[in-house]
Amino acid sequence: MRVWPGANLKLLAPLPSAGSVLALLALAVLLARGDWRLAGGIVIVALILFSSLAAPHYLGLFALLGFLGTAMPIVNQGGALNQYRWAILLVMALGLLLRNSMQASSARWHPMHFSLLLFVICAAVSSSYSVNGLMTLLKAGTFGCLILGVLLYGRLETRHESESSCKLLEHLYWCAGLVGLGCVLARVGVLPAGPTFFQGPFGNPNSLGAFIPFIAPVLLLKLAQSSEKAPAIRALNVALTIGFLVFLILSRSRGGIVATIVACGWWLYFSSRKVFAWFVVGVLLAVVILLAYFPAYSESLNRVYVQKGSTYVLQSRGKLLQASWDAAMESPVIGVGFGVAKGYSEDWQFGFESGKAGREKMNSLLAAVEEVGIVGSVFLVFPLAWVLVTAARRLLRIRRFHPSAGEFWTVLTLSACLLGGLANSLSEAWLTAAGFFSAIMFWLIFGVLAARLTIPFRVPR
Repeated sequence: MRVWPGANLKLLAPLPSAGSVLALLALAVLLARGDWRLAGGIVIVALILFSSLAAPHYLGLFALLGFLGTAMPIVNQGGALNQYRWAILLVMALGLLLRNSMQASSARWHPMHFSLLLFVICAAVSSSYSVNGLMTLLKAGTFGCLILGVLLYGRLETRHESESSCKLLEHLYWCAGLVGLGCVLARVGVLPAGPTFFQGPFGNPNSLGAFIPFIAPVLLLKLAQSSEKAPAIRALNVALTIGFLVFLILSRSRGGIVATIVACGWWLYFSSRKVFAWFVVGVLLAVVILLAYFPAYSESLNRVYVQKGSTYVLQSRGKLLQASWDAAMESPVIGVGFGVAKGYSEDWQFGFESGKAGREKMNSLLAAVEEVGIVGSVFLVFPLAWVLVTAARRLLRIRRFHPSAGEFWTVLTLSACLLGGLANSLSEAWLTAAGFFSAIMFWLIFGVLAARLTIPFRVPR
């Protein structure tokens, strides 16, 4: 397919505004006549055309804010936004597909992209033996739209070279600011508080714990770059970092705390071995001093954050983990069907919500084995392993030949965000749940990072 020159895109710039005006006029006439089906079709076509002509980074920001909003009760009143999540993914995928046909990219296709395609195919094929074939097919199609959208988005974000700026990191920073504001409002009582632990603007504490690992490395990057900023910006970055540390502790989300430590540890290790070593030594000394001289405080911390009031560590999650393991071992080779749970999904009929037709699966990898078996899970694990290993190698090469390069900080921060999200997905089964905001954030980061890593690194002379 012929790629259009970049100059032609400028000629197309007025089209979104003109198309929006015409679409609004047509909608006004159709709604006045009560023709809802045709009006809905026009909305979908208009959104596809808009997404194909608008700047890609605006689409990424739109997806992040939209899906974050569905996880916040103050925004998603009564779950009214849930039915639009699947339409957003479909529109984004089709729009970016059209956009990619008009715009070139320096990123290259790689076998790990083909591996993700095979995973989607395995998910769709599993509908033939699923306990609810329609539900499996719809979820496989939705996840396929997500994967297609993020891979195309990554190619468009990296259309020139790997040294180009990364808009996604700025979007994550803005999302951190908005969620931080929501946490402050929840803390002072403007937003309703959760029934148990602190949850900020989200529906439960684990959602807040799932969000923070994605933005913690971005906050570290902003702190490292604060010396070149105005005093007000430096103060804001420090306040955001300290604030999210406090919010994470208040949430008592064990998965979120561990994932944040993993993400920040990766970032510190590759950015400065000396700082990382001092960080590890400081943590170990603090633990030793706490255990030796303050046993009462250590017992309190163990009860509050490790056991969370239970008699042993996994009492609150042990049954979920055991159920996930038993289900995964029931059909470990090919699984029982993508996106379904045996004994829960059989009676589900077509609709926009499927939460009540499943169970909490505790671990994303166990959920993948349960749904598509070991055969399908391999196609999911391979791209993730390739991206993390290649990112580590790229960081070591850049550090050796050109340590001050902007690409170093971009790849470092994106890979740390991805690793933090992956660590959190081991305590929550959202990795292939296309309707959850964590999955949107994770795969957007994956798409951009994978695209940058497919561009060969050139050693400066």
